[in-house]
Amino acid sequence: MSVSGELRKEASEVDDNNLVRPHLVQEPARERCSVSGFNPMDPPAAGGNAPRPAFEIFRPVPNVAPNRKPKSPKRDASTMAETPADKPPESQGTQSSPLAEVPADDLQNNPATASVAATLKIPMQAQIMLTQEMQTGRRDIQTVALEILQSNFRWPGYLKIEPTGSEQSQLFPIAPEKAAAPLVHRGVNFGTLILEGAAKSARITDQLQQSAAWLTAMLALNRNFNNLRRLADTDELSGAYNRRYFMENVPHLLERARRDRFCVTILLFDIDDFKQYNDQFGHAAGDAIIREVIGMLRHCTRNRDMVARIGGDEFAVVFWDEGGPRQPDSQHPRTVFNIAQRFRKAVAEHPWNAEGGPISGRLSISGGLATFPWDAQNLNDLMGVADNELLRAKSMGKNAIVLAGPTGTDDSDETK
Repeated sequence: MSVSGELRKEASEVDDNNLVRPHLVQEPARERCSVSGFNPMDPPAAGGNAPRPAFEIFRPVPNVAPNRKPKSPKRDASTMAETPADKPPESQGTQSSPLAEVPADDLQNNPATASVAATLKIPMQAQIMLTQEMQTGRRDIQTVALEILQSNFRWPGYLKIEPTGSEQSQLFPIAPEKAAAPLVHRGVNFGTLILEGAAKSARITDQLQQSAAWLTAMLALNRNFNNLRRLADTDELSGAYNRRYFMENVPHLLERARRDRFCVTILLFDIDDFKQYNDQFGHAAGDAIIREVIGMLRHCTRNRDMVARIGGDEFAVVFWDEGGPRQPDSQHPRTVFNIAQRFRKAVAEHPWNAEGGPISGRLSISGGLATFPWDAQNLNDLMGVADNELLRAKSMGKNAIVLAGPTGTDDSDETK
């Protein structure tokens, strides 16, 4: 049997799954034809051999197994979009919530996602925006979520969340005739979703319950984001911010200070002879010292002042007065210097050995202060200046705070 014009028998063999056996696949057979229409398979003319053509073209023969059903053609995206059955039920440009794809059997165990999957339709773009806000943590998620619900559905009134155990809810309990739905997720009560300014009805109650289910899921997700953010940004031992958070966020603060024209002062300090206390009293005592020092520091600073642990016994505090001075007659950074001095004295006078304290004796700290924009223009340079002042405080005999710049001093009466 000639190979030309025929399919190899092995190449046409298929298994039970309609798949060609890999070891039997051969080169496709080629059908030979000539430009002049000469067919080599025709019998030669009487009286001699037929003349050969000047050149020939080889055309590949499709390698199709006999009696094999052809595959149905694949549909591309454009074809799928034109099929009415494949079109989403929403209007063009709006996508449904991914919760709507949860199997019905699984929804029975989660009433929140069940009601959301039934009829509630939240635009995907709005959910993406809400998730991004959760990641940054810059906006109140309850406010953003309420704005999404209020703007995407027709409400005869306005939505609000009544926190659980609030003074308002205790003095004025929710009336039975008011449209309300609880916000509860796995035993965690986030409050109650209330529709103000509208009478209670079956349609409003059903829509409110569906909205409450979606809102509860978003609040629970935001709670998880907050827990992850806390673990990533804080120092486990002291509860202060860690070095990564400090190095990532202070540059943004300096940019704001440059744009809005306010001062930022950084205090770098460490605990004098901390290694000696660790070696003498043990690392458990050293951990207790760090926790106590951070607790005392928080009593001397405002909530917005950033307290960070950037090393073993090295700490940084960021002070800024974006909304004006702390007091009408105060002046930055002199006021910050006085705050650092009060903190230094509190550490030095603290009875560390009282009531079973971690150590016997006294502790002290040494630190340096540097202010933007006078001492440096970026974080690295600002920390370098503050660190040089910290070394000056050490050289002065420790237990000292030194302020950089012309206002700084190393006079013992003012620094100790």
